[in-house]
Amino acid sequence: MSYVNDEFVRAADNALSSNQGLTQQVTLSNINARFSALPTFSTPTFQVPRTYAQNNLLAGRFGTVFAIDPNLQAPRWTEYSVGIQREIGFQTAIEIRYVGGRSDNLVRGRDLNQVDIFSNGFVQDFIRARNNLLLTGNPACTPAQNPGCQTLTVFPQLASGGLLSNATIQSQLRNGTPADLAVIYIQNGLTGNVKFLPNPNTGVADLLDNSGRARYNSLQVEVRRRFAKGFFFQANYTFQKTLTDAPGVGQTRFDPLLDNNQPQLEYSRADYDQTHVFNFNTIYELPIGKGRRFLNQGGVANLLLGGWQLGTIIRAGTGAPVTITDPRGTLNRVGRSGRQTAVSSLTKDQIKSLIGVRRTPCGIFYIDPSVININQANLQAGLCSQLGSGRGAEGFGTTPFSGQVFFNAAPGQTGNLERAFINGPFIFTWDASLLKNIPITERVRFQIRVEAFNVLNRANFFVPQFPTGGNSSGFNINSTNFGRITSTVTDPRIIQLVGRIEF
Repeated sequence: MSYVNDEFVRAADNALSSNQGLTQQVTLSNINARFSALPTFSTPTFQVPRTYAQNNLLAGRFGTVFAIDPNLQAPRWTEYSVGIQREIGFQTAIEIRYVGGRSDNLVRGRDLNQVDIFSNGFVQDFIRARNNLLLTGNPACTPAQNPGCQTLTVFPQLASGGLLSNATIQSQLRNGTPADLAVIYIQNGLTGNVKFLPNPNTGVADLLDNSGRARYNSLQVEVRRRFAKGFFFQANYTFQKTLTDAPGVGQTRFDPLLDNNQPQLEYSRADYDQTHVFNFNTIYELPIGKGRRFLNQGGVANLLLGGWQLGTIIRAGTGAPVTITDPRGTLNRVGRSGRQTAVSSLTKDQIKSLIGVRRTPCGIFYIDPSVININQANLQAGLCSQLGSGRGAEGFGTTPFSGQVFFNAAPGQTGNLERAFINGPFIFTWDASLLKNIPITERVRFQIRVEAFNVLNRANFFVPQFPTGGNSSGFNINSTNFGRITSTVTDPRIIQLVGRIEF
């Protein structure tokens, strides 16, 4: 059993510093005003106690309150293993083992003030208003005006009837994002008699606690030879899976739920999970020169041919997991929907058959371009400026393009795809070295080394996931770069020459 302190201080520090207090901002439209007239600041009225509602108003009606569980603990990780070792001759042994681990009290942050669009009937009225808009162009139309219209029941309770003639409001209706529309009403003081937040005196109510959990299971196989007769090697392979509802790749350990009512949606492969990992390293001293099998003599022959040593390190494995996302505010606001998955009628195996590195005249993709809104003829012809939108889906409620297999989630819903079921691009690196030791005295020698990193100059591709803002994600179906690979995770080949004196 061990106690994990990774970011344990940083996560709490983030929570403490996120509470907003008294603030005031003055903007100068002309920098010259600083010289002609200094800005003035009105002193905030000293008041104790100051309410959350007052601070929330200063924060644009969507402030942040962050609390730390007073019983917060350093997470405990329990690891267990069983294995068997066997010598197989030639100074070599093999070991096979099972290694597992678990924790039920990982640090994570949760937003307890989730936007509510269900208990108040807003999502159902949102759908009615959207249907009215698509039918007549007027979200607030009534059956008396048009038999196909539906009477709204929640929007009339909002200030100014929800401003349904406003272009921004109608855009949210067309996009099918009721949670984001609710935030617009909150921030602009238009909620009227509709309660969108459990605590209306703040926008965000975060709690840092020990509610995260993780499970690790692996099969590990290792073959190793001890250093004998100038030769050593070690090779190991791991087949493993890490499941968690707190990915834990951010220093602040803030992993809010998509839906507080469905915490099981978060439990999936960790962002850092690797299904297959293989490592190999070796050292081989060439059997030439003094004290060696061949040319066992000193002099010029030993000076030129003796003392050479080869080394190599190889690492291969599957890439980090990839999730096909639709990070829009359909179920919860967009700030909590970065991990929301898309909708598809394909099975996991059918989707996996589409996955793989595809090199085209217009760049590299990690999914079959036929399922992207791309002009396939122009793609093959290299007409890269005439490809089309490049999206995996053309928006909620739009006519699917030919070959479309991914779709946006409907208002009030989330995607049906599993998170992180796709392995990222395969990674392979090979580093090698060649060195020669030249003895000067019994205690001093001069060493010459040639070291090469990424010997094959291989491009190990990277698929971005869950970036700030969402739309730059490689597998966000709404991104114009859907399925594209635009970066790598390893440097190009580097060769360095080293000379040093060891004593």
